[in-house]
Amino acid sequence: MVRVPSTYAVVGTLPVRAAIRRDLVPLLGPWLLARRLHIPPHATPIASGRGAAYRIGLPGGLRVVVRLYRRGGLLARLVHETYLGIHPRPLRELALTAEIRRRGVAAAEVLAARVEGWIAYRGALVTAEVPAAATLVEALRAAPDVAARRALAAAAGRAVASLHAAGVFHADLNLTNLLVHPGNDGPSIVLLDFDRARLQATPLAARVRRRNLKRLARSLAKLDPTGALAGDAERQAFRLAYGLNGHARCAC
Repeated sequence: MVRVPSTYAVVGTLPVRAAIRRDLVPLLGPWLLARRLHIPPHATPIASGRGAAYRIGLPGGLRVVVRLYRRGGLLARLVHETYLGIHPRPLRELALTAEIRRRGVAAAEVLAARVEGWIAYRGALVTAEVPAAATLVEALRAAPDVAARRALAAAAGRAVASLHAAGVFHADLNLTNLLVHPGNDGPSIVLLDFDRARLQATPLAARVRRRNLKRLARSLAKLDPTGALAGDAERQAFRLAYGLNGHARCAC
């Protein structure tokens, strides 16, 4: 059962409905409730694995990121953007992210979720743009030296530790779902994409943490097969910031 938080209003009727942060209904409602979602021509595509995310500037200076739900894996060869179910994934991700933020995790704020259809549906998620942000892999590539990369790895370690301490298992923990942005005390991390996240009331157990960290490690191995972006120094910085001992296996 998906319970949209009370800070959001569910508007529209079949076949199109949306959950929108209440103060943004006048601004986002007319756009999100159109029969077909229109991506403005001035939108900037964001490089992603499924090529379906855009940065958009809206009236009043609001800058958002819109992600259209796209299937991955083998099923994507047959069905590109249609999902089946009575609990739409966009509404679930909105509710999960709101709860994750309530627990103190630095997650990007979801402003709205759109569902088009009923049992068979398409979806979209609207999040607040994180200013001056880059994915962790982009930030590592742009870092000028080992000290800068260590600072990025440490920020990632702290962010993932906070996630796990809050009882959140990120089903797609990878270097593109960790956004780096400038902070007062160095780089900070914002986490994205809680579509298939799992929540529990207590911090994750050690074995569950290890499984999630191994997923992050696989992402790093895929994006940095030679270890040019994250060698021993960066990995040690991640371990220390996360709270792992030097023998634990992790991503950075």
